[in-house]
Amino acid sequence: MLWEFSYIPQCNLALHNQMEILMPKHPVSTILSLLALSAAPFVLSPVPRAFAADALSVADTDKDGSIDKAELDAAAGAQFDKLDKDKDGTLTKAEVGKRLSKADFAAADTDNDKTLSKDEYTAAAEKDFAAADADNDGKVEAKELKSKAGLALSKLIK
Repeated sequence: MLWEFSYIPQCNLALHNQMEILMPKHPVSTILSLLALSAAPFVLSPVPRAFAADALSVADTDKDGSIDKAELDAAAGAQFDKLDKDKDGTLTKAEVGKRLSKADFAAADTDNDKTLSKDEYTAAAEKDFAAADADNDGKVEAKELKSKAGLALSKLIK
């Protein structure tokens, strides 16, 4: 039996740039492949974990395995400076990119000027820090960076 394969770019968008997903054009195999692909985002998740580890390595300046408030503020400030391409002291939604959703950007923009100051950006990072600090010890460890809030924090400091 001959198999035809077609590329499906819509499936598993997080891994779209890293791999090609081929699916046979056969009724039974198609159904089985779709079932397997629907679970792929839950099974194939090394990207966020690696991203969280990178964020920890960047922000954890004292190498104690966690990020404290001082390290957070320094990392968020440094990331703000990197993102501020036009060096005007504010970030537009375009400069922030996918680090914040439209709703999170709007929530962080407390003065409603359609940009984020360094203080607003740092406050957004501090909000994610508080949400990620599950044990409320004032530090975010590697395991906490793997949570939803931790991954959001990682995007703001890495």
